[in-house]
Amino acid sequence: MDEMSDERGKRPPIRRVQYTPAERAEAVRIVRSSKGRTILEIAADLGINDRTLNMWVVAARNAQIDPDGSMSDTAKRRIRELENQVARLEKDLEFEKKARAFTQSISLRRRSST
Repeated sequence: MDEMSDERGKRPPIRRVQYTPAERAEAVRIVRSSKGRTILEIAADLGINDRTLNMWVVAARNAQIDPDGSMSDTAKRRIRELENQVARLEKDLEFEKKARAFTQSISLRRRSST
């Protein structure tokens, strides 16, 4: 018999944790400020289900995009897609800047050694 089962063979009900709006907002802030960490990692650190945390992040993002709720789902989805594209392009640009600086430093070393 399963340790989690009671004497009738049924599992006890799962207790749902209720989080305050302040706790949710803080978790979303942590996700937004954590560069390079996944929601899965952050959720594990906070002791929150990763799907729950992801829902909070998406809801906060939608509220930021459309505070009064007047936009269509299609329009909000398109804005999210464009935001993701901008984030990727910014990341690519940052990589390009670092690569350019690296190649310039190598070029300067070669010139100074001759």
